[in-house]
Amino acid sequence: MASKITRNNIMIADILSRLPVKTLLRLKSVCKSWRCMIGDSSLGFQALHYDRSQRKPRFLLQWPGFDFRPLEPAGCRYVYNFISIDTEGNMISPIQVKVQEPVKLILPGCHGLLCLATETRIHLFNPSTRHLVALPADGGETAGFGIGYLSPAKGHVVVRLNIPRQSRTSLSWKLECSVFTFLPENGGPRWRTVEGGCPYLVEQFSFPAFANETIYWKIDRGKHQALHRQNDFIVSFNISDEKFQTITHPADWRPETHRQWRSPVRNSTQLVELRGHLYLVETAAFSYVAVWKLSDPGNSMWSKACTIDISKFDPSFVGEIQCVKGTEIIFNSCTSLLLYYDEKNKTYRRKMLPCSAANLTIYCESLTFPATQQV
Repeated sequence: MASKITRNNIMIADILSRLPVKTLLRLKSVCKSWRCMIGDSSLGFQALHYDRSQRKPRFLLQWPGFDFRPLEPAGCRYVYNFISIDTEGNMISPIQVKVQEPVKLILPGCHGLLCLATETRIHLFNPSTRHLVALPADGGETAGFGIGYLSPAKGHVVVRLNIPRQSRTSLSWKLECSVFTFLPENGGPRWRTVEGGCPYLVEQFSFPAFANETIYWKIDRGKHQALHRQNDFIVSFNISDEKFQTITHPADWRPETHRQWRSPVRNSTQLVELRGHLYLVETAAFSYVAVWKLSDPGNSMWSKACTIDISKFDPSFVGEIQCVKGTEIIFNSCTSLLLYYDEKNKTYRRKMLPCSAANLTIYCESLTFPATQQV
């Protein structure tokens, strides 16, 4: 089999890469060459398609609540209903997810896959292909988790942080770290313990961010009597070399004067990947949104990106930054509104959604999924 798209198929690949995943899955039945090109990740078509999909991100909008079906087979008793919408709020398709336990947290998409966490399991879900897989239970009490993607190896990596039993009554927190990888050179699909562990307890219900082969979590500063450095604010894990690092907050920001909650009605902070880099976002209710870019992770160097005036908005209208499209920054909210801020023109606009935008999750269409390997 060829290791890349043949010259004769370059034009066909260029055309097909502009189509949605649902259409491509149907087109796999046209002929053997199309099936091979669309389904084989080693040929380069999937990467080309994802590169184009990144220019048109989508949101997964969750309907409130879930359906409990006790008579369903094990693994399908909790049913969650979602709507896939574009960044203008236009509905694309309904999506249904069935799991064994209630979902506690859904991480933003990473190279097409979402990470869903229940009380005991982590699930990987591709909303484009509807593939869902539950990773093996790793035991222990989960303190945090994250998902990343290694481009050279073309594989996803899931990282889980656990609280050791001996540390649950101790004031000296240090988390165990285990990594789940689908890469054959790392022993195939399995959990593997990383030596050394995570130096800090992380905020359990704040979203981590993934950028430049690194997962970033906010440190749970309230659980530590003392920090290694007074201004330590972020702990990062590089999925390539599997090393932890701590990052200080921007020099012109004072975290002790703000309460760290993921609620738009209080002062809040957020970590988010934008344009391939990590950004720290501070939202001060009835006042402003300040955005910093991590320009040099090794030296904890931050640069101020922008400050947005939100003094005229009710706090419930300004949630967390979801993405940047063109010159517009898109926020979710605790209402059924999306808020758009144009960086260039300093203007705002809104879009109404069919339900609350609080549980909005961003993703990009992708054919990627480690579905051929047994978990």
